Amino acid sequence: MRTKLFFVMLLLPLTATAKGTPAVSFEPIEGTSQKRVILTPKAAQRLGIETAKVSEAPIVRTQMVSGLVVPSGVWQKELEPSPLARSFGPGFGPAVAPQDSPLKKSGLPSGDAWVQVALTAHEYERLARDKPARLLPLATRTQPKTGAVLAQPAGVQPVEDMKRSMLTVYYVLPKGEHGELMGKRMRVELPLAGGEGARKVVPYSALYYDARGNAWVYVTPRPLAYERQRVAVEQVTGDFAVLSEGPAVGTEVVSVGASLLYGTEIFGK
Repeated sequence: MRTKLFFVMLLLPLTATAKGTPAVSFEPIEGTSQKRVILTPKAAQRLGIETAKVSEAPIVRTQMVSGLVVPSGVWQKELEPSPLARSFGPGFGPAVAPQDSPLKKSGLPSGDAWVQVALTAHEYERLARDKPARLLPLATRTQPKTGAVLAQPAGVQPVEDMKRSMLTVYYVLPKGEHGELMGKRMRVELPLAGGEGARKVVPYSALYYDARGNAWVYVTPRPLAYERQRVAVEQVTGDFAVLSEGPAVGTEVVSVGASLLYGTEIFGK
């Protein structure tokens, strides 16, 4: 109810111009129950609508997992997930130290810090094992203060955790690069093998997710006309969303104001 009231109040100024001409109108889209939103130039300016084109960009396929930054020589006090983490996944509950560690003979390269991630055997097979991982804060809206932190592959076989049927894979941070990350959980972006090349992308800001989690963009078939189109998002990389399904390259899409257009379309004003 609050969401509906917010959109209605926000869009009230768009119901008519000073001359009485409707600021917004609608056209049926053949074969669908959706409506094409038509705005006047002043209405589009008032909503702050901006557009960009669907493009292609070289994208490396990645997988995002949780990781833990640990000090070098961690075999002496190797950390493993708590019982909560074993039940619900990485990041739940504090880490605990087992009595014995299999890392003592692993020969991991020396560094100020290592990053350990837990993967299934299938996930490990998909890794591009010669490429670095990128560390990001757990909070998705938090940007690294000094840019991306890269960790290099340790170059050793993963350690098998029989209790969880998982593999613990290690990356090494360069000396002095861990900063305040020691002992913290991080999001770790792992590069995957294969699939490199130009991929269809749109600005991440162009996406709108409805209440069911479906992703949409608004395309502009002609100036000041906007129609909602379903897309399939393969991954999000930086400021771009990689699409496996969606508008053709070169199509103009709304990059700012998609949520306002959705409210206009749904509430009809």
